[in-house]
Amino acid sequence: MKKVIKKEQSHAAMTPTGGNSRCKRLLLLLFTLHASLFTLCAQTIQKGDRFFDGEELFIVQEVRMGEIVYMVSNYDNELTLKKVKGKAGEYTFEPSRQADEPPFRGTSFGQRVQYVRQDGMNFLAFRKKNGDAMYVMLLTPDNFTHLEQMQSELDFRVPSDVINNTLLNVHYLDRMDRYALKIARNEILARHGYRFKSEDLMHYFCQQPWYRPGNNNADIRLNIIEQTNVELIKSQEAVPFGQLPCDNLDDVDQSDVE
Repeated sequence: MKKVIKKEQSHAAMTPTGGNSRCKRLLLLLFTLHASLFTLCAQTIQKGDRFFDGEELFIVQEVRMGEIVYMVSNYDNELTLKKVKGKAGEYTFEPSRQADEPPFRGTSFGQRVQYVRQDGMNFLAFRKKNGDAMYVMLLTPDNFTHLEQMQSELDFRVPSDVINNTLLNVHYLDRMDRYALKIARNEILARHGYRFKSEDLMHYFCQQPWYRPGNNNADIRLNIIEQTNVELIKSQEAVPFGQLPCDNLDDVDQSDVE
């Protein structure tokens, strides 16, 4: 009789433990599923999302079949993106209902557009074939009046104050001539101690009190803002001469760019 009792007690003692184990596995599965769904949603454009490019505020009007994103700006410009199946945060730039040509300089239909959500930054990046960002639109909860004021304040700030901590846009970069673009792009690296091979850049940055050249450029790591700004400036510099607002057709600067 005692043996029977022991077995029953032993079985009873094991039951809660087994139940807890199964419960933990179920909770872990649910947590993993929730995290996966959150990640998917976080990299998917939603109806009502607002994106500002420095000049226009685009608002998502509809997301058809979960794939086609249609947005309109405060100036009635249209923008359509198509979600790439199986690739989170990846879209292609598509023709819109009333748009015969892309609304942004240098962009083209069929171009890759990435919804970047990293390190607290949320923005659309139109990418060139080499992967560099050439145009960005920042996700924002603000209205156009506030955004216009913020852009105006940004336009009055010198590049040194913002290139390492603020996501720039083409409309800000349009204020800069090609030499200023060259200096700004390389200053992002110089702030991390990048040692330049170019004598003119080395001479320029050695005159800056904050510059401390390091010994190994390979150790430098840029955050998402810095990396995107470098790409945007490189793309701006690659625009054919005469197409940038600050290009002076009477004074062509053929300086070497590192």
